[in-house]
Amino acid sequence: MEESVAHQIQHVLRLRAGQHVVVLDNSGAEYEVELEAATGGAMSGRIVARRPAGGEPRVRITLYQALLKLDKFEWLLQKGTEVGVAAFQPIVSARVVRAEVKPHRLERWQRIVREAAEQSERGIIPPLAEPMTFEQAVENVGRDALAIIPYEEERTRSLRDVLRGKDLTGLEDPSGLSIHLFIGPEGGFTLDEIEFAIQHRVIPLTLGPRILRAETAGLVAASAILYECGDL
Repeated sequence: MEESVAHQIQHVLRLRAGQHVVVLDNSGAEYEVELEAATGGAMSGRIVARRPAGGEPRVRITLYQALLKLDKFEWLLQKGTEVGVAAFQPIVSARVVRAEVKPHRLERWQRIVREAAEQSERGIIPPLAEPMTFEQAVENVGRDALAIIPYEEERTRSLRDVLRGKDLTGLEDPSGLSIHLFIGPEGGFTLDEIEFAIQHRVIPLTLGPRILRAETAGLVAASAILYECGDL
């Protein structure tokens, strides 16, 4: 196993030969491994059981999150992974405060997602893509896909209305339902962006009577989706 993982097992968790640990392979499976020996920075073990990982939701949520201030975006990635977001697509919209993401920052974000996936026993580490513009992201969503965009000026159509208009029963296949969720920056989306989204069949909706912060809205929406689908 990777040296960093071996270090964590030996020096952080302080596990020894004969003890068992659960190992994930990023394919949706988990392995119960009996540790055997540690040599230098390496650790070996014997697989005693293989089973589907229990931490993967059946509903696949891709979160298209407009870039936020760095600490807020990192917090969102961590908590979104814990909640059950399947993939992250950072987007650059009209009102983002910081539009540039340097390579070392993207690597840090990917590490945050990986560690959060390990902590929450996810079977698959959610992929984190490089940022793209809001318009590119909207255009990349298939016209038959279910795509939603919470918007504070939408007063009538709720998330529940949209979800209950879909068949949410019998979702045994992890790809049974895929939802594309667009969340704006601290200043929200512009009216032009909302109109552009509507033209591409992205559905505007309300998350309720209270205005949520940009780093909160995606978590609330993702949690509500998974709950409504019986996955939380």
